[in-house]
Amino acid sequence: MDFYEKYIDSTDPEILEILKKRKNYQDSAVEAAIRIAIERQLIHSEQDLFSTEFQDTNTNRNVMFPEISDDFQRKKLTGSIFRFLYIMSLLPLIFGFLKYGEGHLYLTYIGVGIGLTWFLLCFLLYKTHNSLVLIPLFILLITISFGIGWNFIDSESLHFLDMVMLLIGTILPAYLLLFLSRLIKPISKSE
Repeated sequence: MDFYEKYIDSTDPEILEILKKRKNYQDSAVEAAIRIAIERQLIHSEQDLFSTEFQDTNTNRNVMFPEISDDFQRKKLTGSIFRFLYIMSLLPLIFGFLKYGEGHLYLTYIGVGIGLTWFLLCFLLYKTHNSLVLIPLFILLITISFGIGWNFIDSESLHFLDMVMLLIGTILPAYLLLFLSRLIKPISKSE
């Protein structure tokens, strides 16, 4: 891709922002931005990039939720998280259908009901970007995790790997829901 042609119509603040966050860009994109900045006399040489003005003070190291400043990347990441949440609704649905095959209708209704509820809440969150929809999703996640954990403890044989998978299955969706709550606020403001 010819980044020079792509960035030539960019404003001076946009070029300066690329130079400030140059670690987030491909080398050829940074070189094109440097060339444009020198032509526009925004900088005198590549050595100017060592000044504090061009040091990115917003580093995403050691933060729980990285800051996404690019709207395109925010929308892509949000879409990926929603896809994961939709796929999560398949787990209780599959559980319900397996229990139907075993003849446990009560567990079938619970599994299918939880799966459909999760899917519909995720769909509602996707369409409305209303953070209040996250509350029933968290309640559902915690209730399911507690129920499964109680079932593990109540069983005769408690397996360490089962508990690890339960923790992963609870922490990962909880993290993604929290991250999503931070991502959808800027999207809902811009739409």
